[in-house]
Amino acid sequence: MSNANPDATARAAYEAYRRSHPTPLPSWEDASEHDRQAWRAAMSVVGRQSDKTRSEAVPSHSLQLQAGDQRHVFHTQFTAGRQGTLVINDDFASGQHARFQTARGLWYLEDLGSTNGTWLNGRRVHAPQLLKKGDRITIGHTVMIVVAA
Repeated sequence: MSNANPDATARAAYEAYRRSHPTPLPSWEDASEHDRQAWRAAMSVVGRQSDKTRSEAVPSHSLQLQAGDQRHVFHTQFTAGRQGTLVINDDFASGQHARFQTARGLWYLEDLGSTNGTWLNGRRVHAPQLLKKGDRITIGHTVMIVVAA
């Protein structure tokens, strides 16, 4: 993938995602600047990854989430929801509610077309969002804090 025009690449990827998404999403022009920046960042990472061999890629760091009194540690991509890898016992969570994945050692959160949405720091997630320590993720009535990413 070429990074000659990262904005065009991000826009094309977002529009493809929007067309395949089970619920309506705003067009690129109507998406928030925060969402557009997230797509640009994600496409930039993907573009840089394709220029490197697997041995040159940045090693993934674990993602640590605190949900109530439980701490969960993940090293690879996973889903969260009533039937996810991270099981959320919450009637307001979908079966496969959200995906957590890594790209070039960074963790991203993506909603999987859930009924009630996935929220990051009080904002609904419409595109993959970069996670950082201290972020607050809400799925249904369940709140998780990113301890390390």
